[in-house]
Amino acid sequence: MRGYSGLLAALVLGLMVSCSQPEPEAAAAGQAGSLPIHEAPVAPTDYRIQWGALSIPLSKFANPEVYKGEAALPLDEFKMLIGQPLKVFREARSLPFEVVQLHREPYQRFGPFWFSYPDYTSDQGFDASVVATYQNGIRPGDIISLRIDAADSIRIQSLHIRVIDPMLPYSPAVKVPHPRHTQEAFGFQVIQETGQRPILRIDTSATGTRHIYELYQQNALYKIIHIPGFRTYNRLLADRDQLFSTQEIRRTTTLTEPLDWKALPDYMDYRGPEVELRWGPLSANPMSTNYHLWQIEGQLAEPVRLFVGAEELPIHSFQMIIAGTSQQPEMWVANSLQQPELAKRLWQLQPAQTLYFNRIIVEPEPGCLQLFPQAFAFNIESARPFRLTIKETGAAQPFFVSGQDTTESPVRLSVMGMRLSEVLPKLLEVDTNQVHCSGLYQDPRLDIIFASSRYSLSDGKAMILEQLEEAYRLEIDWRPTPPQYDLQLKDSLLLQEHLTTEDPGRIIWDQQERTALVLRAPLSEVLQLMQRELGVPVHNNLSVSERALLRGHLDFSSIAAARSSLAQFGLSLQRSKACSQVVIRQRPLQ
Repeated sequence: MRGYSGLLAALVLGLMVSCSQPEPEAAAAGQAGSLPIHEAPVAPTDYRIQWGALSIPLSKFANPEVYKGEAALPLDEFKMLIGQPLKVFREARSLPFEVVQLHREPYQRFGPFWFSYPDYTSDQGFDASVVATYQNGIRPGDIISLRIDAADSIRIQSLHIRVIDPMLPYSPAVKVPHPRHTQEAFGFQVIQETGQRPILRIDTSATGTRHIYELYQQNALYKIIHIPGFRTYNRLLADRDQLFSTQEIRRTTTLTEPLDWKALPDYMDYRGPEVELRWGPLSANPMSTNYHLWQIEGQLAEPVRLFVGAEELPIHSFQMIIAGTSQQPEMWVANSLQQPELAKRLWQLQPAQTLYFNRIIVEPEPGCLQLFPQAFAFNIESARPFRLTIKETGAAQPFFVSGQDTTESPVRLSVMGMRLSEVLPKLLEVDTNQVHCSGLYQDPRLDIIFASSRYSLSDGKAMILEQLEEAYRLEIDWRPTPPQYDLQLKDSLLLQEHLTTEDPGRIIWDQQERTALVLRAPLSEVLQLMQRELGVPVHNNLSVSERALLRGHLDFSSIAAARSSLAQFGLSLQRSKACSQVVIRQRPLQ
């Protein structure tokens, strides 16, 4: 049990969720439109940091006068910045200040962690030795943190500078938690968010949680929301469980009559099957891979669709948050991506951003609205150089040319004189006997070259496939098959860190958390445990003996949790294409 309050001392089982529910409370009265949904909006403060050309606005972090700020900039810009003095402003007034601490949080797992109380003067900035250390030792992915005391009795507790490399793959600062199907259902939930009134969600008439209700009823601080038959897998939602705090959301636009998600029952029937948010051919489960901006733009006319296993759940409405390297979080509350104001905003998306879908309200039965308690995210890749040309063999000019990469970049893929029907299985990464072409009116020979020093071969295949689908009006239909997965090697060096030649040990299994402490256990035993807990076949595609001994910690509470923990071993768990059947059709010319 999490240690947060004596009021949560009881662990109980309640009634099953039914579609009976109270009328959802609207977050704001009146017509739907551009309405704020925050219960307590926080205005921007008058304080900011000016460090060279970089201006960092500060937001309230804690009482009485504690602030924070953050920024991200490329490595070469940081090297210039560290040698310049910084200033603290309240509006246009410069405030005297003292740099209390300066430290580096390394991106690499075993990198050195620097911590110092640096010499700093208002006219010269940091001491020359400090500047030299940071200029020579900082690497992309590192985070530089400062703590500053200033006049007006203010403290800047957390000023974070994230050093980035625009050539590295985009990695969002905020990750979506994966589902963990571990604990029994609870009949109550406490919501505690900094700066907001705490809430208890509960069925006030349920006998099994009556004592919990009576305890909180005596505390006037809490708002109690009655939900008939309430059940949840999460009895506490705190700041750490939020994607973004209310204070971090810079702007909220409401395009549909807002429902109070806190007054709705949780959707409970998603334990076991993999949950997935689909957007055309794009998929998040719950985090997507990095898609290119043009791939996202190609789906803006398509709805997002929520699946639990093979079952689709109708979506009533959702919160969507746009955030990224240079984008402060902004929230939209909508029931469709095609609502004009939101559609216009989506056409302004940029590389290195993420679209978060949260507080999704589903309607599994007509009139039965429930909160789906899982968030999803679609990541947009950073813009990196590449070169792609596609032309029909013998044609004078290619019909597609893109990218600005130099000719020195390595060629990842080259096809000369191969027919379209032969290229497609290679791009789809399936055998030719798994592909069935129906009505392929055009089957030209193609010359294709993809070169990049920053994109992988799989990235190139996705780009090429997208262009061929558009140029030849292709419809690619993956026929559903029973789910099975491939265990694949992604990082051999990382895997070696978790292999051992010591005497065989054992696996300590935590049934409550569905996690495994692997102490020199054979790979074959880990595979058996994985298949048992996930309930799906897993094929070993590693070039490693199943007698190899592993050590580490694994989480099998969901497919997504397994993927995340296996990644720490340099392994990936991917949906198998071995038994898939693909039907490719060509739409006729209009």
